[in-house]
Amino acid sequence: MGDELDFHTWEMVSAYADGALDEIGAAVVERALRTDPAMAAALATITRQNLALKAWAADIDVRPIPLGVRAMLDRARMERCPCANGDGGRAKE
Repeated sequence: MGDELDFHTWEMVSAYADGALDEIGAAVVERALRTDPAMAAALATITRQNLALKAWAADIDVRPIPLGVRAMLDRARMERCPCANGDGGRAKE
């Protein structure tokens, strides 16, 4: 975080970048962005970071889950909810 902006301001800019502000909040941030170079720089930083994180996450999403990890997850799912085996939780005969 830059020395010029406090935590609350960074949070507002971050919420603005995420589209999480209402119309009034967004208007306040937009007005400040036009007049405050530190806020504009903060928005640029947050936007760059968001794009880098999305690219990194997209790369992870295309990697296959190793078979050993998949088996471990399946076992944990079965221990947590026996109905997850597809038979509706009925006992095997």
